[in-house]
Amino acid sequence: MTPQRPISTMRITPPPGGWLPPWPSVAELAGALPPGSWTLVGGLMTQLHTIHRGIGIVRPTNDVDIVLHIEARRGLPALAARELETLGYRLLPSIDPRNNTAHRFVRSSNTVDLVTSTADEQVDMLIADHAAPRVIETLRGRTMVQIDGGTQALRRTINAEITLGSGGDVTISVPRAFGALILKAAAYRTDSRDRDRHLFDAAALLACIDDPVEEGEALRGSDRGRIATLQHALQRDHPAWRQLPSRVRGDAEAALRILAAH
Repeated sequence: MTPQRPISTMRITPPPGGWLPPWPSVAELAGALPPGSWTLVGGLMTQLHTIHRGIGIVRPTNDVDIVLHIEARRGLPALAARELETLGYRLLPSIDPRNNTAHRFVRSSNTVDLVTSTADEQVDMLIADHAAPRVIETLRGRTMVQIDGGTQALRRTINAEITLGSGGDVTISVPRAFGALILKAAAYRTDSRDRDRHLFDAAALLACIDDPVEEGEALRGSDRGRIATLQHALQRDHPAWRQLPSRVRGDAEAALRILAAH
């Protein structure tokens, strides 16, 4: 078995214009939830890596997506729900009464049509796939939503140090670039809503991988299949490549070829 890397830390310089919403919500979460109890995923995960690399690609998103470390602390879903509710969020139930899952918390000062639009601020609280049954709990009596690729992502985390507003430095757990890439490949396979956004994120993340040879040598489990999915979807003429600055596009394309060759 490939040994797990020690958790490293990267310092993120604020982007031009500062940390725009929903980043202030991330700062709130960092102050409210126990340290080490969650990892940032989704579009903001990709933003962190591209900002750190200076690539200048920031795909807008209103979502704050987090994966709870339910294996580390009993009662964490209930604790996290209470903290979010203290911050003014409310759990958004499914509009389908047959669906007993729950994951989305919303907060807004406006009236929102829950069918056709989203709240101003939202937090999606997820758990990793393949979590041991003994650690899986409910969220306000409902089944928690698992994120495909979440288990491998939690094994490949780093700490990101950023300064958000006047609150000082905040340390956020985030998958390193390769773990984030595998998450995006898994999301592309399973997401039925605007799947191409995951390919744009994946192309950007490929440009953020430090050593694709080392990552390729450490592939495990479903990694190869997910990389193959990206290789098939990200043909050379795909517009996701054109979003990249010319100085990094070649490196990103080479990273995908190297990973796919292992």
